[in-house]
Amino acid sequence: MSDETKKPDGPEYSLEEILAEYGSKGVKAQSESPKSGKPQKVVDFPTEKLPKLPSDEEDASQPPVRTAKKPAPKPKGDGPMPEIVPENVGRTLGAHLHTLLRKADHYADHMYDQAEPDPETLKAEKYIPGVDQEELPDEDEAPARRPRLRLVKPRDLPPDTPPAKLAAQYAKGLKGQGVRVAFSTLFAAAAVLCSLELPFLPWSTLAGSLSELGVSLFQLRCWVLSALLALTGLLCYEIIAAGAKQFFTLRPRAESILLFAWLFTLADGLTAPRLEGRAGFLPFSAVTALGFAFALRGEHARRRADRLSAKAASQTRAPYVVSLDETLWSSKPTYTKISGSNLGFGSQLQMEDGGHAAYRIASPLLLLGATLCALMASAGQEAPERLLWAASACFTAAASWSALLAFALPYRQLAERLNKIGAALVGWAGAARCRHGGVIVSDLDLFPTGSVTVAQVKVFGGAATEKVVGYTATMLRVMDCGLTRPFHDLLRTHGALYREVSGVEWHEGGASGIIRGQEVLVGTAAYMHLMEVPLPPGHNIKNAIFCAISGQLSGLFLLNYAMSGAVNPSLSAFMKAGVAPVLATRDPNLIPALLEQKFKLPVDRMEFPPVGRRLELSKPDPEEVGGLVALLTREGLSVYCDAVVGGRRLRLATRWGLIFALGGSVLGLCLTFYLTSVGAYASLTVTNFLIFMAAWLVPQWLITNWVNQY
Repeated sequence: MSDETKKPDGPEYSLEEILAEYGSKGVKAQSESPKSGKPQKVVDFPTEKLPKLPSDEEDASQPPVRTAKKPAPKPKGDGPMPEIVPENVGRTLGAHLHTLLRKADHYADHMYDQAEPDPETLKAEKYIPGVDQEELPDEDEAPARRPRLRLVKPRDLPPDTPPAKLAAQYAKGLKGQGVRVAFSTLFAAAAVLCSLELPFLPWSTLAGSLSELGVSLFQLRCWVLSALLALTGLLCYEIIAAGAKQFFTLRPRAESILLFAWLFTLADGLTAPRLEGRAGFLPFSAVTALGFAFALRGEHARRRADRLSAKAASQTRAPYVVSLDETLWSSKPTYTKISGSNLGFGSQLQMEDGGHAAYRIASPLLLLGATLCALMASAGQEAPERLLWAASACFTAAASWSALLAFALPYRQLAERLNKIGAALVGWAGAARCRHGGVIVSDLDLFPTGSVTVAQVKVFGGAATEKVVGYTATMLRVMDCGLTRPFHDLLRTHGALYREVSGVEWHEGGASGIIRGQEVLVGTAAYMHLMEVPLPPGHNIKNAIFCAISGQLSGLFLLNYAMSGAVNPSLSAFMKAGVAPVLATRDPNLIPALLEQKFKLPVDRMEFPPVGRRLELSKPDPEEVGGLVALLTREGLSVYCDAVVGGRRLRLATRWGLIFALGGSVLGLCLTFYLTSVGAYASLTVTNFLIFMAAWLVPQWLITNWVNQY
């Protein structure tokens, strides 16, 4: 570069001012310094070409130095913010800091700038209700785990007996079984009185009278207790027969444990008077007798509940079928309700309950444990004379009183409640399927037949009333929503006829179709605005249905919606049970905004799918429905809720009841083994045994009363 350079006529700018004013886009121009020969960073201004500076002598080997005549305009806010690249490290940090400050100022100036919204977008946001998107499963996601208590295989299912015939079978002998339950309980209570040392019982007087006959009071009480235990076993012959059959077919259940407890206790009671060390220590006949009485009560409760369920299912030939699909909505279990038949009800009602299914695994272990404990406590301690006493104690402790009550008692209470409202749970098979998930709620669930009426009809544009009513009723019939029935009655009142419709298209808020070459739009006021159909002033009514023919408003139908007071509590019960309602409504008016504003429903905790998905969910294919849960003979959400929530509670109650029953059996077996192994006759008395067994029965009664508290 030449030593002398002519200065321009305009103002002169320094390098710092130019860098601060223009910045750089990060484009690096390199030039060789004549002194050092190292490349130097030069700022590039791509905005416009600047004139050369005049000089006396120009060196052709050096590029001319350029300077600006006037500052270029500042970059606009929409363009990218340039980056400053100075010469050395110190100035680099300062330049970067200055760039960040300019970006911050730029963001603060434009943070509230918004592009003008699209009119179509504003229109859609105003008139189309918001919907919830479905969560689709990931391809790498593991499949859902099966229920813990699995049902039996199809080949092992009982015969599918019709509900009416099944109810008649359960009714036979039901009263007689109830009488035997009462007498067995009476004999067991007598055995308890005979075993206790109560002050008002005349044991001392009776002992003096027996001494003259050469019979001790202990012998008499043992014989009486054995007789009462034998009578109780005969009254509960179903338990003995079932236990023997299960044991000899190598499929032991809770009845098998009771059978061995009855046999060993009866043998101990007959042999105790002959043993010298047993004087004053009575057998456990009262404990075993009460176990038989509770077992028969459980069988009676199960049979009575099955009869009520079968009777409720036989009230109609075309009931509503409540089923559970594993992946219907958002890849989670979802309850559905469709019109169907009672096919498969009788077969699944006769399946074994949850208690039998659990004791299918627990009974062999308890039988083996009780046998080993009895042998180790007697022969293992070189006291074979204690074998019957130890075996009686171990098997009686393993036979929990609530083993056959865990499912039967809550099931009977729930069946009585559902029978009064026209619902029938499919026994344990239906309860075992009840889990958390979603539940499809349709128009008829919220507003059953008769809840919606047409209050007023208004015709516009000189159209015939019969034509407008006929076209509207035809479209609503094709839509198959909750308005079909009230508009069918309106059709008959005005003498109109249904017409043929083609090219039906669904939209949010209504539907369109072609009737006799004319385009017919039927839907809400928002749908008319969306389809650019002008409405008269003051006619923007939310609870109304509009009809437009060939783009012109032709009719307005004012509707009255009468919601039952049980709808809101039913929805709350669903949500508390972990079941989220999914609104699969077809009525154009039934959107979350209307349900929240007019009926105060908790729509924020409910899901509202898009219109296409609602059509699929509201009318599922009967051949693709899931497992049967319950049958309903009445419409309405309250019946639907009682069946689903009741089944879910029954499942939880059965599980908790079985946990307490098995826990009591294991703990009781451990305690009796220890006490019998040390020969603690004074500690293992009938009174202490009764208190221990009764303590584990208290949770079962509490759980039973909890089932209906919803």
